[in-house]
Amino acid sequence: MTSQRRSDSYRSRTALRRAVALAVSLAAVVSLVAGCSLFGPKTTTVSDDAGRQVQLKGQPKRIVSMAPSNAEILFALGLGDRVVGVSNYDNYPAEAATKEKVGDAFNPNYEKIAALKPDVVLAVGTAQSQIVQKLEGYKVNVMVLNAKKVRDVLADITLVGKITGTSAKAAEVTGAMNKKLNDIQAKVATVPADKRPAVFWALDNTLYTVGPGSFVDDLINLAGGRNIAADAKQDYPQYSQEELIARDPDVIIVPLLDQSMKAQFEAIKGWDKLRAVKANRVYFIDPDLVSRPGPRIAAGVEEVAKLLHPDLFK
Repeated sequence: MTSQRRSDSYRSRTALRRAVALAVSLAAVVSLVAGCSLFGPKTTTVSDDAGRQVQLKGQPKRIVSMAPSNAEILFALGLGDRVVGVSNYDNYPAEAATKEKVGDAFNPNYEKIAALKPDVVLAVGTAQSQIVQKLEGYKVNVMVLNAKKVRDVLADITLVGKITGTSAKAAEVTGAMNKKLNDIQAKVATVPADKRPAVFWALDNTLYTVGPGSFVDDLINLAGGRNIAADAKQDYPQYSQEELIARDPDVIIVPLLDQSMKAQFEAIKGWDKLRAVKANRVYFIDPDLVSRPGPRIAAGVEEVAKLLHPDLFK
């Protein structure tokens, strides 16, 4: 090989090494810039159920739940390891009950919540709720989940999936819920509106019930029932004994598991004269299954639908 050819070969190899080194350096710079604290993690802005714009930097790694339904959503999405605090009533799944307790929506321990350094607190209420405003005063990110109707729960699960990077799991959970709800609706749709059983939802033995626009009112409708308090002037009206007897429901549902309450209902004047009582259609059911706007609510609707339409759900 001539000296000229050796020189050209050397220059080519040198140029190649420089090009490779430059490419490696650029890749390192890009990687550094992407994770550099100067730029910070990606900021996500979402709208919560209170109509608030919530900004989150990166995916929250430390989450506090201030309602049992919120805890159920988090655990259903496989986020139990990120939950650092829960309300006093968060008890499902069992693992939720082992987390640090921080009070509840009405009596939160604000100092304890702040001390946990959460990236976000999942609360219930409105933008004006005390818990929302006080936590904001502690410079804590708050996202409100407050489903008004059963299918709003699916949107809440999707929202939590979006901010936590678990959208695929959220789609899986909501897909199963949606299928169950659609199956229920398809079955009860065969029953004419005027043939659907009239339902009284007894919250306690003082005859508080659920009115129009309430979450459970929507559940009753989805399950193929007619809420006898659908014409009430408030979300949670109280019936008198006389009013209950006059409405004479086909079915009475009591979201309580305390069987000792039966005697208190039976002591109500005229109770034994009610159509539902005489037909043995007074049902005590798990309140957690039908009152929490979380992943189990589709099963709750199905449970009520089975009580209202046993022939359709054999």
